Amino acid sequence: MSTSVAIAVITFRRPELLKDLLDSLQAQELPDGSDYAVRIVVVDNDAAGSAAEVIAASTGPYQVESAIEPEPGIPFAREKSVRLCWDDDALIFVDDDEVAPAGWLATLLGAWESTGADVVTGPIQGILPPDAPAWNRYSDVHDSTGKHKTGDVLNKAYTNNTLVARKVYHQVTPAFHPAFRFTGSSDLHFFLRVHQAGFRIVWCEEARITEDVPASRTTLRWLVRRAFRSGSGDSISRVLIRPGVASTVKALAYALARIGSAFAYGLAGLVLVRKTYLLKAVRRFFSGIGSLAGIVGINHDEYRERHHTDGGDAVPRDLAAGEGAGSAELADPGRPPVADHPDARLP
Repeated sequence: MSTSVAIAVITFRRPELLKDLLDSLQAQELPDGSDYAVRIVVVDNDAAGSAAEVIAASTGPYQVESAIEPEPGIPFAREKSVRLCWDDDALIFVDDDEVAPAGWLATLLGAWESTGADVVTGPIQGILPPDAPAWNRYSDVHDSTGKHKTGDVLNKAYTNNTLVARKVYHQVTPAFHPAFRFTGSSDLHFFLRVHQAGFRIVWCEEARITEDVPASRTTLRWLVRRAFRSGSGDSISRVLIRPGVASTVKALAYALARIGSAFAYGLAGLVLVRKTYLLKAVRRFFSGIGSLAGIVGINHDEYRERHHTDGGDAVPRDLAAGEGAGSAELADPGRPPVADHPDARLP
């Protein structure tokens, strides 16, 4: 029997970018002699179905299936994509603002075969706009190439370029927590739980995917907010997974360590005149501040404005397991709703 693989994409009102991604996916070739059955699954998080025209126009060797997730928020769209891919042998998460270079799919699948890993993840290479401020070239915030070596075992991953075997999302379920509705980091929370459950996450440097960086993400203001949000999401994730004093103390120690290393990088950057160190100092400092904020449930709602919501339906900041948030309409209505606390199901 063929090995079924679904490429899962969630999208929200970015038809041009989605078209570029789908075109690049349809151009992918499978490894020689392999027996894979590949399909593309798009979940549109716009209740109006604004991606329908682009999805319908996508042609190529791979079937494109789609669904609408009307409940606003990244975790709900991601959870629906998991349910739609529930019976596939593996699913590959990519973002709707990315483009897959030639050979990307074959490389990712080849790494899955050769390593026997439960999760295989690869780097994102950001393509900066021509007029991007110069500091962007000295920062790795938009480029994760070279951060690890192929075969390195990691303790986390993200959904921007990652293959996940079926046994992983069958065991660690529901996957995405609604507490991260507009903040991001629901993928970090999921993969931290995946690692804790004993699954092996492996890096593949050659499975590179590219991403066009918009001008709005080349400002220092964005860098500071993203660092704060990432730090906060990390603390919230870890406290959600293991509520209690021990987790809070660990999160506090991590936050203080980040702030301490920021001062060290800042001093080294001034003494050695290295811009890369100075940028690391900025990121680590605000990441540490965000980590402190996350301990008490404070985060930056980076995606709220895109969904044009006044916040009345937001998940409470006390992280009350999604109380007050509507559950996503999942593909299998017999399964527990996504608003259930997923950490109660940790193996």
